[in-house]
Amino acid sequence: MGDSRRRELDDSLLDRIRAVVAPGDDIYTLTSKRPNRIVSIDRAGIEVETIRSEDRGSGPQLVPAWMIDTAWAHLRRHGRLTHEELLNSLNVKRSAFVCALLAQFRDVSVASTRPTVLELARDD
Repeated sequence: MGDSRRRELDDSLLDRIRAVVAPGDDIYTLTSKRPNRIVSIDRAGIEVETIRSEDRGSGPQLVPAWMIDTAWAHLRRHGRLTHEELLNSLNVKRSAFVCALLAQFRDVSVASTRPTVLELARDD
């Protein structure tokens, strides 16, 4: 497996993401409704521009693939994912953005925004 943090997005997750967002789109965080502009999407992850990065002039920040992959894997395995789990147990620092991204998927619903809780619809 190697270092999990070097993971790339696989085809199915990349296709899923590209089906719901494209460069130039804004995704709003679920709790504070802050816009995150998608700059680029590729296997390495998603480049995102926030109001804070614009103010600082620091340019887009990469949300690395492993953060998105870890969150999606957890949601699929457990059927739900909380912002707290993502931030604290899974150590995903861009958790608000990752939750907002996963919430775009057709089969993911937002059970709560304070605190943020995502649920995966079961096919069965």
